[in-house]
Amino acid sequence: MEDIEKKYNRLRPQITNGCLILFHGTGFVARVIQNCDKSYYNHVGVVVESGGALFIVDANADGVQADRLSWRIRKYRHGGDFTVIKPKFDTSVEMERLLDRSDDSWIRYDYNNGIKELINRKFGANLKIKLKDNKSICSHNVAQYAINLGIVTWDFKKLRIAYPEDYIRYMNTTRSIQLD
Repeated sequence: MEDIEKKYNRLRPQITNGCLILFHGTGFVARVIQNCDKSYYNHVGVVVESGGALFIVDANADGVQADRLSWRIRKYRHGGDFTVIKPKFDTSVEMERLLDRSDDSWIRYDYNNGIKELINRKFGANLKIKLKDNKSICSHNVAQYAINLGIVTWDFKKLRIAYPEDYIRYMNTTRSIQLD
């Protein structure tokens, strides 16, 4: 497997504003998500370009926020990996909606619903998911963005909570491409 920082340097010229970036981590929480969801990827965010610098907007333990993408890549350097889903058209209107929601209020990480959905997926349970506007998990935070752009299929909308691998499972290849 290619080193994550070398891969980032190779793909960096193709990563632009509005791309989704999915991460494969090796930590405990990452492995739990991967196991329960039968997935490779366990985290997702949206790339925002500003002044030539790339940032990732995502929901994590600290809430919804932006970090430098290169810094986040380095956090995954011990066995981590990533892929990029790049929309094939202008994303500016949907990016503005996503960023307005992220900037509108403090959005905390939704541990309860995230855990419930992992149990639902792992064991075929049917625990009730009750979403709130002030809480989100990484993959659900960008779900409406992906739906509005059409970079996921309509079956994606049927998910109670989207998880990172769902963006691959339900990727609309007529509207987006995957960069590896």
